[in-house]
Parts: sequence; C-alpha cells; structure tokens
Amino acid sequence: MKIKNISLAWVATGNLVQAKKFFTETLELKISNDAQAHGWLELHAKNDDFLLGVGQVSETNVSDFTATKDIKPVTPGQNAIISFEVPDLESAKKELEAKNVRVYDIVTIAGQIKMAFMQDLDGNFFQLVELLD
Repeated sequence: MKIKNISLAWVATGNLVQAKKFFTETLELKISNDAQAHGWLELHAKNDDFLLGVGQVSETNVSDFTATKDIKPVTPGQNAIISFEVPDLESAKKELEAKNVRVYDIVTIAGQIKMAFMQDLDGNFFQLVELLD
C-alpha cells in the first residue's frame, strides 16, 4: 500500500456554525471547502500546505463519518483524526486487512471522496481517503 499524502487532520464538533466562527474569526483561518449540507468545513492557513477539517458529529449523523453505529471514534472534544490519502481505497483496505489491520467499511460521498477508518495496534483511529475526481 502506498500512502500518497497526509491530506488533513480533522476534529469533531457538535456545532458547525459555532466552530466556523471560532476558526475563521478567532484563529483567522481561511475556508477552503464549506459543505455545511454534509456537516463539513475545511480550513487552511496562509501557507495552504495543510488542511484542518471540522465535522459536525451527532447521534443522528455518526454513520456519515463511521459507516456503522457500533464504532464512535469521533466525538466533539475527544479526538483529532489524521487522514492518509491513498490512490485506491479498496486495494488499500484489502492489503491492510491481509496484514491484520482493522479497517472499517468504506463510506462514499459521490463525486467527492471515499473514506474508511482504520485502527493502529493501540486502538487509535486514522482515516484512509481516496479523493474522487
């Protein structure tokens, strides 16, 4: 498996509107992607080399981020997720599972992204992503 890029780190929020105000007004970050309909916001600093994602997570949309309600790796104030970009998520998932790495179901947002959580040996969550054209 080849990791192309560490594309972003993201945090969970319970209130996307409040988080947007904090990150743009208080920290003066710039918006790269404002997808409030999906509960998602991406921001960057002046150098634009790295993105911070902010996802609104609640009991009603946790499956949008995890593909299943039996895992909850993202809760507001508890976790930051590092995303590893891969060229082919299905292949990466199979390769990692063959190495006994726990990889969860793939979630697809049509035309944008495929994503799946994985865990390291300590149980820390990471996200594998494939950007769609």
